[in-house]
Amino acid sequence: MGAAASVDGAAPGRMAPRSPGDARVELISTVLTFVMTIGILVLLVGAFVSPAVWASGTAVFVLTGSILWLLGKTPAGRRNTARHERDATRHARMRARTAAHAEQKRQAAAADIAERRTREAARTLQRAVQELLDDLPARGTPQDQAIAHCLEKTLGARDPRLQAEAERLTRRHVAVDERILCVAQSETEGNARPALLILTERGAAVSDKGISYRFDPQPEDVSDPTEWSGGHLTVGELIFRFFRYPRLRVALAAREEAAAAAPPADSVHRPAQRLIRDARDAELAAVDWMCYLGFTDAVATPVGADEGIDVLAERAVAQVKKEGSPTTRPTVQQLHGVATAKQRAALFFSMAGYTHPAIAWASQQGIALFQYDLQGTPQPVNPPALSLLEAADKQASRAAGAHAATPTDTIDGTAAP
Repeated sequence: MGAAASVDGAAPGRMAPRSPGDARVELISTVLTFVMTIGILVLLVGAFVSPAVWASGTAVFVLTGSILWLLGKTPAGRRNTARHERDATRHARMRARTAAHAEQKRQAAAADIAERRTREAARTLQRAVQELLDDLPARGTPQDQAIAHCLEKTLGARDPRLQAEAERLTRRHVAVDERILCVAQSETEGNARPALLILTERGAAVSDKGISYRFDPQPEDVSDPTEWSGGHLTVGELIFRFFRYPRLRVALAAREEAAAAAPPADSVHRPAQRLIRDARDAELAAVDWMCYLGFTDAVATPVGADEGIDVLAERAVAQVKKEGSPTTRPTVQQLHGVATAKQRAALFFSMAGYTHPAIAWASQQGIALFQYDLQGTPQPVNPPALSLLEAADKQASRAAGAHAATPTDTIDGTAAP
C-alpha cells in the first residue's frame, strides 16, 4: 500500500508532476485507442462482409480494450486519468465562465438598448404632449368649438351625432374653465353603440348607455406597453384603445402639464362664503362677487325694482335667480336688452344653471353667466364669465404680492412696530 501511494505521487488536492513514464503510458494509450477504433470499424464492416473479418475486428477490439484497461490500473494510468479529468473540469469551467460573460454582455447590451428605447419613447411622448398642448384651443374657448377641434383628430370627425352627444356630455360634466384634451370611443361588440369619453386636465366625463358620469383616471387604469400604439385606458368594464385613438395616450400624459398651466384660483382673496337662505342672500352674494370682479361700486337694488335688475354698478348690471329650473334664453335676452339700453355690461347669477340655448346665445353676446351654490360661490358657465373671473384672480394676486412686498422698516433702518 505504501509503495502504491508513493507511486501515485503528490499530496491530496495536488497533481504529481508529469514524468517520462506518464508520457509513455499516455502515448501507448493513444496508439491503442486508435487501433481499437480501427478494430471497431473492421468489426462493423465484417458484420456485412464475412465472419472472418468480423472475428478479426472483434479480436482487435477486445485485445486493445483489455490492454487499455490494464494500463488504466497502473499508477501512471491513474495519474493520466486524473490529469485528463482535471483538464476536462478546467475546460468546462472556462467554457462556463466564457458563456456567463457572453450572457452578461448580451444582457447588458439588451438593457442598454431597452434604456435607449425608453428614453427615446419618453422624448417622443414629451414632444407629442407639447404639440398637443400647443394645438389646443385657448382656455375659455366655447365648449362646442373645443369638441369640434378634438373630433377633427379622431375617426368621428364628420359624425354629427357624435358631435351632439359630446356637447351634451360636456355641458353636464365639464366645467367651462376645463381644457378638453381628447374625445374617444370605447371598444364594442356587434352593433352596440360605443361609450363616449371626454378627457380634460382635471378628469374625464363618460357617457354609456344613456348614463353619464365623471371619472378620474388613475395610473392603474392605464395599460401602456412600450409599443407606441399599444395599451388602453380602462373605465370600469369599458376599454378605450390607444391604437384607435393615439391622441388619447398623449392626452393622458399631458394632463399634469395642462393642469399646471391653468391659472390658479386664488381662493384666499376671493369673497367669503355667504349662506344662501333666500333670494336676498343670493343678491347680496352677487354684490360681493361683482365687487371682486372689478365692479367695486356694485349695490343691490331695492326689492321689487323694475326691469329685473338685482345688482347695479356704474359699468354693469346683474340679475340673480334662485329658482329650481335652469334659466332660459328669453330671460337672458331680457337682461341683455336692459344692459344694452343702459350701455353697461351684463352678468347673470343662477343657482339652477342655464339651458344650452341660453349659454350659447349669452356667449355670442358677451354676457357672463355664473352658477352659484348654497354658499354663494359662483362658477363660470361660459367664456365671458371665465375671462372675468381669471382677470379678477390675477388682479387679486398682484395686489396681494404688492402688499407683501411693501417695506415695513422705518427710515432710520429700525423695524417698524
